[in-house]
Amino acid sequence: MTTSDAQRVTTGTDPAPNTISTDLGTGSIGLGGALMQAIAQISPTLGIFYTIAFTTSQAGRAAPLTYLAAFLICLVLAAPMVGLARHLPSAGGFYTYVSAGIGPKSGFIVGWLYGLSVAIVPAALAAFTGSVLESELAGKYGFGVPWWVYSAVILVICFACAYRGITISVRFLVVMTCFEMVVGLGLAVTGLFSPGPGGVNVSGFNPTSIPSSSGFFLAVVLSIFAFTGFESAAAVGEESRDPKRIIPKAIIGSLILIGVFYVVTAWGLQIGWGTDKLDSLATSATAPAFVLSDRLWAGGSIIVLIALVNSGLGVCIACTTSATRTLYGIARTDALPKALTIVHEKYRTPLVAVVLQSAVALIICLGVGVPLGPVNLFNMLGTTGTFVYIPIFIMMNIAAFLFFRKRVPGEFSIWAHVVAPIISTAALILIGYNSIVPLPASPILFAPFIAAAYVISGLVILFARNLRPGKRGWMEHAGELPDID
Repeated sequence: MTTSDAQRVTTGTDPAPNTISTDLGTGSIGLGGALMQAIAQISPTLGIFYTIAFTTSQAGRAAPLTYLAAFLICLVLAAPMVGLARHLPSAGGFYTYVSAGIGPKSGFIVGWLYGLSVAIVPAALAAFTGSVLESELAGKYGFGVPWWVYSAVILVICFACAYRGITISVRFLVVMTCFEMVVGLGLAVTGLFSPGPGGVNVSGFNPTSIPSSSGFFLAVVLSIFAFTGFESAAAVGEESRDPKRIIPKAIIGSLILIGVFYVVTAWGLQIGWGTDKLDSLATSATAPAFVLSDRLWAGGSIIVLIALVNSGLGVCIACTTSATRTLYGIARTDALPKALTIVHEKYRTPLVAVVLQSAVALIICLGVGVPLGPVNLFNMLGTTGTFVYIPIFIMMNIAAFLFFRKRVPGEFSIWAHVVAPIISTAALILIGYNSIVPLPASPILFAPFIAAAYVISGLVILFARNLRPGKRGWMEHAGELPDID
């Protein structure tokens, strides 16, 4: 970063953020790579194929409208983040944002929550994807391989991509993500051209089709968290070309592309199934996408299965990238052990962070998934992520307000830094409340307690390690920027 670049971060006499060195592979990816990083972590086909039954059960014909509402809410949520990503392109992501806006202590807890929770996501997604593979391949083709074998293979592939570097990871993500989105849209378009009972109609976008406001709200809640992952573009800021321009575009671009994908696919799936028979879609024992593809594509559910495996593998790779870069960014300031900053000499990847994250994901996937069951593990950790994202985004909203109000007053916006944060914070609080009232059944019941354990572990590290006398030097560097162009 040049001196003039640093000076543009603030106005007046306010000091610009200092810079720290980065050993990652700078300039390795462009806008397309950052965009696919975010889209892959959202997990398009898994996000729609495995939520459409629930959203239909709650919102009936208006299920497509729930994805549209969630998309608009997420755009509001992204408004303050885009500005932070433009000024603070750091692998630390939320850690850097909140440290620069609120302070290093808050920044550490938020960064720890994000890094830890996203690091564990591959365990849940690999288990779930392995379960889908076992069910489909055993039931239709007689392959009796247990789910955990598939899951272990997925995590090994994920590790190999993360180990070899961001360029390899992005190439995988581009191919896999484009393929799965083509399959999802293809199935939806086929449904529109071969509609079930009820024909082609737009009742899915008519508010009068909403059967109950409470059911519609619950469907919107699930749909919002089907969008999470758009923020992960920030994690590859240091490895992208012109990050101040690319990362904000990747954040908004991923939301727009996924918003269109979800809305169109949800509409097409319902039309293809038949809007007069949506009760059977909501209660289908098999994922509706498998049922539809067998009917519309003459037994083409294998294509949907490949797309889902692509989606599961893609989100595992994307989450590994996000988690390891976040942990690397925190450790670089000495708020976590320096070993996490060790970078592979050839591939320029955070080697120790990648090995540690991959080992933890494999241990949780097999050690917890085998006794608990892969689907239960997925539901439990997925819901845990809901509770973790709520405080992360709320703190990011506060950080954006303070950062732009105090450090970049010339860019302060009532809409982006006051109105949007208030709306999204209120929505997040409502989501949290409705996620625990009434209390869900076990094992999802454990999700808020696991999220609390994440917070407690972060507080223990903060007070037992980082705030000890002689150990507080990291606080001076928590909001600093990497030395990139």
